[in-house]
Amino acid sequence: MAEYYYNFPFEEAFKRLRTSPKGLAEHEAKKRLQEHGYNEIQKERKSVILTLVANQFKNALLWLLIFAALLSLFIGEALDSLAMFGIITLTVVLGFVQEYRAEKAIEALQKISAPTARVIRDGNELKIPAREAVPGDIIIFEAGDIVAADARLFEVSSLQIDEASLTGESVPSKKVIMQYKTGTSVADQENMAFTGTVITYGKGKGIVTATGMKTEFGKIAKSLQTTETSETPLQKKFSQMARQIGIGVMCLIVVVFIAGVLKNEASFASMLLFSLSLTVASVPNSLPVIVTVGLSMGTRTLAKKNMLIKKLPAAESLGAVTVICSDKTGTLTKNQMTVTKIYSDSRIIDVTGSGYYPKGEFYYEGKQKNTNEFELLSRIGYLCNNAKLTKNKEKYEILGDPTEGSLIVLAKKARIDETDIKNNFSFVEELPFDSDRKMMSVIYKNQRNKRTEAYVKGAPDLLIKKCDRIFENGKIRRITAKDIEKIMSVNDDFAKDALRMLGVAYRDVTHLKEYNLKSVEKELVFIGLVGMIDPPRDEVADSIALCKEAGIKVIMITGDAPPTARAVAKKIGLFERGDMVLSGEDIERMGDDELSKKIEHIRIIARALPIQKLRVVNALKKNGHIVAMTGDGVNDAPALKKADIGIAMGITGTDVAKEVSEATLVDDNFSTIVNAINEGRNIYDKMIKSTRYLLSCNSGEIVSVFLAIMMNFPLPMIPLQILLMNLLTDDFPALGLGFEPSDNSVMKRLPRDPKERPISARMFFSIIIFGMIMGLGTLFMFMQYKDVNLKMAQTVAFTTLVMFEMFAVLSSRSLFYSWKKLNPFTNLWLMGAIALSVGIQLLVIYWAPLQPMFGTIALDWNAWIKIIGISFTGFVMMEISKLILTLTTAKEHREHHRHL
Repeated sequence: MAEYYYNFPFEEAFKRLRTSPKGLAEHEAKKRLQEHGYNEIQKERKSVILTLVANQFKNALLWLLIFAALLSLFIGEALDSLAMFGIITLTVVLGFVQEYRAEKAIEALQKISAPTARVIRDGNELKIPAREAVPGDIIIFEAGDIVAADARLFEVSSLQIDEASLTGESVPSKKVIMQYKTGTSVADQENMAFTGTVITYGKGKGIVTATGMKTEFGKIAKSLQTTETSETPLQKKFSQMARQIGIGVMCLIVVVFIAGVLKNEASFASMLLFSLSLTVASVPNSLPVIVTVGLSMGTRTLAKKNMLIKKLPAAESLGAVTVICSDKTGTLTKNQMTVTKIYSDSRIIDVTGSGYYPKGEFYYEGKQKNTNEFELLSRIGYLCNNAKLTKNKEKYEILGDPTEGSLIVLAKKARIDETDIKNNFSFVEELPFDSDRKMMSVIYKNQRNKRTEAYVKGAPDLLIKKCDRIFENGKIRRITAKDIEKIMSVNDDFAKDALRMLGVAYRDVTHLKEYNLKSVEKELVFIGLVGMIDPPRDEVADSIALCKEAGIKVIMITGDAPPTARAVAKKIGLFERGDMVLSGEDIERMGDDELSKKIEHIRIIARALPIQKLRVVNALKKNGHIVAMTGDGVNDAPALKKADIGIAMGITGTDVAKEVSEATLVDDNFSTIVNAINEGRNIYDKMIKSTRYLLSCNSGEIVSVFLAIMMNFPLPMIPLQILLMNLLTDDFPALGLGFEPSDNSVMKRLPRDPKERPISARMFFSIIIFGMIMGLGTLFMFMQYKDVNLKMAQTVAFTTLVMFEMFAVLSSRSLFYSWKKLNPFTNLWLMGAIALSVGIQLLVIYWAPLQPMFGTIALDWNAWIKIIGISFTGFVMMEISKLILTLTTAKEHREHHRHL
């Protein structure tokens, strides 16, 4: 346990935990995992199956159906009662299966997006699932990580950890490696790192001392066990809509019941039974379930497309995004930085080679130069660095930041000898990069000249302000205004060619007693500029064009200089005449109101600080936009949290960024975001299709019964027919619509208004019209037979309604486009659901054992021709309504693009 280690030297911790700085052997780690168990907080064990079964009985309408079944038994209708209990069982089983699948889908996604930890095993650095960390593991910490297990620190470099979640202290704890006396409180154990806390600055290494329930966090875990799952906004909207429609329907059915009793349509008990059945069938109680299933299926599809959704609301919100604020490096570009030019000794040098392959030459004015001339510049880039060049089979890869990786490759091209560096330069301290000062410094003891030196790299415009001398022709002299003007001119020329620029400098710090930002990063000697290119991703230009067509604005946010950012934006089609480029400093000078006005025309924000991302999000949201924001660093967290969709980078993203985001971009690719928005729109469309279909069918059922009673006709259907129809139409085909293939044409529409109701006024009007046609058509068919044979008339009415609904579900496959454009074989689930529904209908009509139970008789071909002819009118009506909706939407789209 952690308290046994803070009060010992770290060497003692190595002994007690039988480990070393090279880490555990892999076989030993597996053995300890079996001994100590997984590194996770034990959750209350709840029976998922029992909970889901119990959930099915929380539906008030199911209890109405149970009451109806008992009432049937009480009045002597044992057959009806048995059939109703069968339908109850089917309803519970179907609801359970749907929710169980949704639960399992979400669990699978949580496993995919589980946190990781960087450890050393067998002397090699590995990334493992955090739950597999064991006592004795050597764990590596860097800014942005979330600590995976309690650990005794043995190596730190300006390491600071935010422990507010554990201790309540708002100021990050500055970590050390010295031991503390026994009895020191957790808040004061500054040689320990605790599970769940956040690395805010620096880096370090520690020995895992406790995992799972034995960590400090595990001790207080019981107070965190109870968590409730909240409904998504869309679930709430659909639940509210279902309740409102339900209240209206029940009021109407009360009228039906009273009218039926007063007109002696049936006995009081029979009429009550009929009314209860109609209530159960007509209230769209399955709408919230359709939303849950739709979202869970959507999240699985998104996971396959490299977008992990952590919170279900993100899946629905993706379809409403109007602005994407995207980082440039690694998202819009390939993130394979290659140094192509350097500026040193007043000369522009071309560097050959591409990617991470460490072979290349240096040329000045077409002549090859000796690499020794660039030894100091290359050495600074090599040492002021945390990246590593590795070789995987024949492929070279960078472990760490690609920009730093390109400097490692440059040093290799300059023939820097790794063994020589290790023998002659010993690390003292690091002043890590941060996004405010945009610099990084390292302190090394140089055994060649017996001095202690600081090597610095950073943004040229900021670094040059820290320099008072320049290295030229092997000598150091005072830097002049003319030197600075020339350096910045070269910097701007490089940047115009889309090169990312870094300046490098150094300083003798032998005389300094302590190393901090104020004492080290001043009076520097300027060495040169390094220009590197990160080419745009091949597919990103097409994705930008698709965003424009879909009415989505894209804003590039980058730490690069404006000329570099503009050059990349033009290459990918993002920047056009009239668009604005602002720097972080420009935003800093603006008030919130001015920023809100200008933000509509801004396409690039260069030299941006993370805190300015938050202001950008606020300005866009103030203007009514739905914002997707990408980010990877600790300082991006506030903006990611504030955005409607915070998207963390899966490859370069810190644990903190992933923790606060609703989604994680597995491949860090901008095009994946656009694909996810496409899928998000399809997820929403599928749920709307099912909803429109359900409400259209339910309205038809109510209209037919209501009009029959108002016109003093006999009841057009019996209770069991209504309940069976509900099962056939509400569940199977409605859920089959959820398997409809994604429609890429959704990106030709404008983003939906997230404030709009799921069913718009136009769509609701079409539902009512269809319900009227369906109800009147059914009643017309009922009138043809009611005076000849009531059972025949009820069978015809029952079958007409079912066929109306089968044609309706075929039309519902698309919200806008004609059914003729849809291939019937692209959704076999729906075709199967229709075949199952029609098959059960035929069984009920023609199989003798079911006829008395459901009150049906066999129909002849003449009746079927009439039924098909009448029910087909509903299909025609839905197709006409889609045509009107398509024309209206196209007009709105043209008007929107006219204003862009």
